Amino acid sequence: MPHIPVSCPSGNHEFWYSISTPTSPNAKQIVPELPTVLFIHSGYCASETFEAQFSDPRLRQFNLLAIDALGHGGTRGTIGDQPYATKETAEDLRLVLDALHLDKVHIFGLANGGTIGLELASAYPERVLSLTICSPIPPTEPEEVIAGRMELFNHWAEADAQAPDSTLGEQVSRARKEMVNEAATGLMQLLFGFDRSPLEEALRKYALTRDLDIWSGSPEKLKQCFNTSVRWFTERSWLTQESLSKVQCAVHIIHCSEDVGYPYETAQEMEKSLQDAGVRVSLSQVHGAHYGVLTNGEEINAILRDQVIEVADPKTPLPQADFPCGRMRTPWTDNFRRFGWLPGPPDTDDNSDSESDYYAGWIYRDTQTIVES
Repeated sequence: MPHIPVSCPSGNHEFWYSISTPTSPNAKQIVPELPTVLFIHSGYCASETFEAQFSDPRLRQFNLLAIDALGHGGTRGTIGDQPYATKETAEDLRLVLDALHLDKVHIFGLANGGTIGLELASAYPERVLSLTICSPIPPTEPEEVIAGRMELFNHWAEADAQAPDSTLGEQVSRARKEMVNEAATGLMQLLFGFDRSPLEEALRKYALTRDLDIWSGSPEKLKQCFNTSVRWFTERSWLTQESLSKVQCAVHIIHCSEDVGYPYETAQEMEKSLQDAGVRVSLSQVHGAHYGVLTNGEEINAILRDQVIEVADPKTPLPQADFPCGRMRTPWTDNFRRFGWLPGPPDTDDNSDSESDYYAGWIYRDTQTIVES
């Protein structure tokens, strides 16, 4: 999967991206006559969060574009000390679209990815054909959520400060595992609630392996972790009503009923703000946790598909599935396989490693290799 060099106000970076079309999970370019959907991820996990969207034949009738934001996933670059939140991220993504020669797109944003999508739709209304926001976040981060993010970062920093050393005794080794367990458990509850599917287990292993590479091992990497997982949220700003009134496309907000961080009222408040600004907006509630895109992809995908075809229905047949369960190969299929998951019937696809085996491997960096192609 390729990188594209882009000169941004935040610096010169190489952004990881992937294009999936009806016939390829890793296409070199879009199919010009088909709609293009840009997926904007949230925090902690990068674009791999959208596995359930990119594997759905109903959405693969379109061009699906994933871009890892600065400080996440496969994108190469450093945030540094300058302000970097919603506006800066949106501008970076706009420049990536320019570099890819993509003009008009539909946008699907998860959590803070939806806020970034709103920023793009306000700043460049002629380029955003529709906007779907899943698991919206409020104009300012609640204090209890900030405290939770800070606690997660502190656990990460503690584990990072104790560099792996094979000469250390069993007691120190156990303490490290406990720190990692506590941080990962809190994070998984925030993102996925208390239930875990095999796909969620694979995503956790995949995402944390990447996070270990980019967010630990040096003071600079740990600072990158803080900037993306804490500072981005505390320094972000909300669009004014005047700015919201510039949004020209239809907006659909999706709230996931088991979201422990942001209640239904958060989605309702966003809906009212957009209504007051004269924006066409609708609100749905579906079952699922904060990252419902993974836990309830079927229902969320149907809403997104309706948003796209309301603007332009390509009227093309469904692409052929790659797996007997009806799913398609994605940019992340090979890497998820390395962590014990492939699309399959619910009663046969649970091949994930035990939790204790995983955490021990993670803390000592004895992890699977992520393949970049």
